[in-house]
Amino acid sequence: MAEFDFSTLNSSDLEELVCDLLNAKSRANNSKVTFKTFKDGKDKGIDILHSVEKNNYAIIGQVKHYWRSNFNLLLRDLKKEKLKVDLLSPSKYVFATSLDLSPQNVLEIKMLLKPHIKSLSDIYGNKGS
Repeated sequence: MAEFDFSTLNSSDLEELVCDLLNAKSRANNSKVTFKTFKDGKDKGIDILHSVEKNNYAIIGQVKHYWRSNFNLLLRDLKKEKLKVDLLSPSKYVFATSLDLSPQNVLEIKMLLKPHIKSLSDIYGNKGS
């Protein structure tokens, strides 16, 4: 399969792509979960959201565009995001990045963002998802 490096996408484009993919996955699983994105700017840690009547922050998604970056920088920035996620206290948290991830990277992200990330399957990378 041809490799796609996300170099032609900006952060907003990547958020839209991830949202579209999550909605497609939801439809394929016959789920009624629908995700949406928001305009660029300060987002309180919410790039993608599924909200329900009794929980405004049922599922929150965060997308980090780290093309040509490294995992240590991503992890450093995720530590800051963790504080925002803790305040929102979503039922579920989904994370996606344009960075390639190893199995160890995925585990480190899950551990850093616990208890919000429920499964390693809730973490997506360019490779390693």
